[in-house]
Amino acid sequence: MSKRAFAAVVAVCFALGFAAGMLTDPRTPAPDRPAADDEAATAVATAPTAAEAAPAREPETMIVPAKGRTVGEYGWHRDLVMDDWRFRDGIDILCTPGTEVLAALSGVVTEASRAASGGYLVSLKHVGDLETRYGNIRAAWVDVGQQVAAGTSLGDMGAASSAPGGVLRFAVRCGGEFIDPAVCLGRRF
Repeated sequence: MSKRAFAAVVAVCFALGFAAGMLTDPRTPAPDRPAADDEAATAVATAPTAAEAAPAREPETMIVPAKGRTVGEYGWHRDLVMDDWRFRDGIDILCTPGTEVLAALSGVVTEASRAASGGYLVSLKHVGDLETRYGNIRAAWVDVGQQVAAGTSLGDMGAASSAPGGVLRFAVRCGGEFIDPAVCLGRRF
């Protein structure tokens, strides 16, 4: 799939996420029933909706989660060690040991556990149906259910997995499907 196609998928996911709760106005009567005229219905109808009562969320820019050099791109690649084709669900960022891994966007920690590779996997749920995943982390410093802001340190890199020195696997999912993180970095969500 091309970068344009991924950009379209990301745009649709976020449009759906932002539109949730705004598609219908609960104060508007359904077409199959008349509006109620009693006082209780009027009081409910004039109460602000959740979208109106909550302060507007300022869009934020997805940041690069770690300082380093991209050594693996998203998509199919030839694995020279295993001598076959493999799909990389994110980008690989080569980091020096001790490099902090930062939350790319604000969100809630949904996973912080040791992975089969030996390192830790941290997953964050964001606005809409967006999820970011950070793999091969030496030590995770967050707990499941914790709310984190963009730029919050999630852990650090080191030789904790089969990846040499410290290679962060950064992946983005939208609607349960992996998308190219390079398309998302620097975009506002």
